[in-house]
Amino acid sequence: MKKIYSSIMAVALFASALSCTSGNNNNTNNAGTQTAQTQALDSDGIPTGGEWITMFDGKTLNGWRGYCRQDVPQGWVVEDGSITYKGSDNKADTGFGDLIYDKKFKNFVFEIEWKIDKAGNSGIFYTAQEIEGTPIYYSSPEYQLLDNENMPDAWEGCDGNRQAGAVYDMIMPDPQPVKPYGNWNKTRIVVYNQRVIHYMNDVKVLEFQFGTPVWRALVDHSKFSKFSTSPEKCPEAYDLMLQCGKQPGYIGMQDHGYGVCFRNIRIKEL
Repeated sequence: MKKIYSSIMAVALFASALSCTSGNNNNTNNAGTQTAQTQALDSDGIPTGGEWITMFDGKTLNGWRGYCRQDVPQGWVVEDGSITYKGSDNKADTGFGDLIYDKKFKNFVFEIEWKIDKAGNSGIFYTAQEIEGTPIYYSSPEYQLLDNENMPDAWEGCDGNRQAGAVYDMIMPDPQPVKPYGNWNKTRIVVYNQRVIHYMNDVKVLEFQFGTPVWRALVDHSKFSKFSTSPEKCPEAYDLMLQCGKQPGYIGMQDHGYGVCFRNIRIKEL
């Protein structure tokens, strides 16, 4: 399975490279030159300008609400300067208790610190659409938050694509700089012109781009594919996942029934 997956990804990467190098070189180069002339870029080509917006004041849940609801779902509290999900003994109760920030973003740098309980599982959603009756993860990539050592999901999926820092069930993080459960980790997510970069603890762990043959291949070989034979398959998510990044969306934190804390949450629009 892993060899087949790698071969398909290699073909998709080659197709993407061909499409990027044929017919559009002049436009790409001109746009890059204009960007470089008008604003400073970091080592990954992301603009460094803009002002940080604090998304959590350390005391209240102002600005946050439940996905597809106006109140704050049960289980979310502010404790010791952190947004904390207390966890549930009945994991079947979870599903629509995800928390979102009540503003949409399209191009941004998002930073957050998180600490997971032992054997914990959670996630951060971005560019999510709010669709009544549809889980948030149907329309959004998930930056996986996980206790890699004690949560069995770390060994599911393919080549580590369900471990902390991954695009859940799609792309593995490489390297893997996550700290063990009970320790604070720092996440940075960049979305810029449909290009996406995941960082963990100031280390770049993966990069991809929405709307490319590679993205389609990733969706095609995930549990979100309409072709999936996985027991966890979600084929209803297929078309929504292919549209990711095309319009502004929400940033959210997952209620997966496990204890998790978040602090130092901020965003910079690009």
